[in-house]
Amino acid sequence: MFQRANEKREKKSRAKKLVPQEQIELELSKVVNLGNFECAYLFSEEGLLLAGVQGRSLFGHNEALEAYYSIHEGFSFLSEKEEFDGGQEILMLARTRKRISIRRFFAFGQQVVLVLVIPRGKTFRAHANRLIRLIRLISREVAG
Repeated sequence: MFQRANEKREKKSRAKKLVPQEQIELELSKVVNLGNFECAYLFSEEGLLLAGVQGRSLFGHNEALEAYYSIHEGFSFLSEKEEFDGGQEILMLARTRKRISIRRFFAFGQQVVLVLVIPRGKTFRAHANRLIRLIRLISREVAG
């Protein structure tokens, strides 16, 4: 009886001590399960997958990385133009009316990229902004 109670406490304490990748993926999966994103991936500036949730989409992390690299020059162009003051997000719209949002921001001591696939007719900005705030918070916690 006491052993079961101790096991439950240990499980709860382990659940609280999630590593940053698990914390981020937990939040990504919540929004994917809501249906606002089909999939969501976070990449480092080197292109390494930091966290990701594929959901029901066929759009995998390799395709997400390809999408980012294909428009990487677009971000460079926006950074060079003073009137745009750098690029925060590039949004692509498919014929199926699905959108791919590629957002760059600073976290974990580097530029990271959040790639989101948004189904037709779904809102996403509030969820994306909340995810970015959470990722930055986790980044600050890791930095100490």
